[in-house]
Amino acid sequence: MTDTGINRGLLSDQVYDLILTSILDGSRAPGSRVVESEIARQLSISQAPVREAVKRLVHAGLVVSVPRHGSYVTEISPEEFAIARQMRAALEAAGARLVVTTADAAVLTRLRAIVSRMQEAVAAGDWAAFRTLDVEFHRGVIAAAGVSVLARLWDTLEPMLISQRAIGDPSYLGDRARVVHWHADLIDALMSGDPEVAASAFAAHASGNLDA
Repeated sequence: MTDTGINRGLLSDQVYDLILTSILDGSRAPGSRVVESEIARQLSISQAPVREAVKRLVHAGLVVSVPRHGSYVTEISPEEFAIARQMRAALEAAGARLVVTTADAAVLTRLRAIVSRMQEAVAAGDWAAFRTLDVEFHRGVIAAAGVSVLARLWDTLEPMLISQRAIGDPSYLGDRARVVHWHADLIDALMSGDPEVAASAFAAHASGNLDA
């Protein structure tokens, strides 16, 4: 986090974005410590805006604060993570099943635009942007389902999925262009007219060996 060009505007917002990007691009792994004094020193600012940014990340579920021990990027046990993956698959299947019958052209256009931006991020090697767009895609499908309980459940799961690299894993060494294509396939599933086809496609995607 050097040479950031950070200005003196809304410092806490900028620090929040910087730390979030480091989580999204994989440079801060689950369980790694977030040292406020170190970040403040690197950015040549006081610790106050860093402290505020970390508090926001804790509230978002992306960081945990342990009294007298410090703050860490959220990490959960393999058992908890397996359950979270199962919940994600069920949640996305339920959302996709509904979207098939309720989504209009505007929803599909927005999803296609996200996929296009994902391709641009791959071309630029911008993995933080790629991962952000991946999350945006799946959140968008849940939102398009129009059921508030699904949106609330996604909001609960999303920080865990992000911090555990269960969406758009930045450590993945395979062909990310293929990941983009898989998202285009998910849009095709939503356009199939068959709720069960869409539900199956999203459940398989959420449960697959490739976290995307």
